[in-house]
Amino acid sequence: MLTPALLCLLAYLIGSVPSGYLLIRAIRKLDVRQYGSQSIGAINVCRVGGVWLGAGTLLADAGKALGVILLARALASSPWVIASVSILVMAGHAYSLWLLLAEGRFSEGKSVACALGVLLGLSLLRAVPWYVAVVPVGVWLSGLIGPRLLTGRWSYISPATMAATVSLPLAAFLAQPGAAYLCLSAAMAALILVRHKNNVRRLLAGTEPRLGDRLSGKAMPSVPGRQASVPRSEVRRASVQTDGNKARRSIHHETRRDSPRRRAHLRPVRP
Repeated sequence: MLTPALLCLLAYLIGSVPSGYLLIRAIRKLDVRQYGSQSIGAINVCRVGGVWLGAGTLLADAGKALGVILLARALASSPWVIASVSILVMAGHAYSLWLLLAEGRFSEGKSVACALGVLLGLSLLRAVPWYVAVVPVGVWLSGLIGPRLLTGRWSYISPATMAATVSLPLAAFLAQPGAAYLCLSAAMAALILVRHKNNVRRLLAGTEPRLGDRLSGKAMPSVPGRQASVPRSEVRRASVQTDGNKARRSIHHETRRDSPRRRAHLRPVRP
């Protein structure tokens, strides 16, 4: 039987599985961290790979958090253990151990979809009232749909996400589910807000992509002044195209130089 310490470790390892990164890598042969906001979350996967891959990433990230919560409830009844498992599965997504071991750096996950899975699991277990999960979702949808209705254009998603994040501990405080889940809601909000620091920098710099923007294979730096690297395959493709263009221009130049009109023009004039 799993002890609480092993259960917490398992939650972190499961949360570390980078679902969006693996989906884009397997289907599109791209590194999603080189595009858009450089996040491995559902929104950036949707920008790079399309709606279906984004939806698959959302379900996978929320599902792994939901599965961990249900497993923790089956093996432990302590609210503090369930709360610890909940924040660790989110921390695993935000700071993926697998990507750190493979490449020496953490992912750019925001843990928003994981938070949705955690809230869904806690609501199903009746650990928190259902409106603790509904209020942040409502705030998030209002932040997206409101500007669309008023201006006819999609707004930035990160301000809506941060507003929904702030509403989570407020809703939990009104519900009073117990000290463990109050601390959990504050920790969840703190983690998500910290992981949005690069979004805030891009918002201030005017480089944050909007919700409706879809990338066309163009990499953007996540932080102003830091250039994002481009996959080697893209560099090789661009190099081949450049060399091909140079070769075509050279052939065209040689053809024009050896044309009959050119030769007639250069023919010496007889006295």
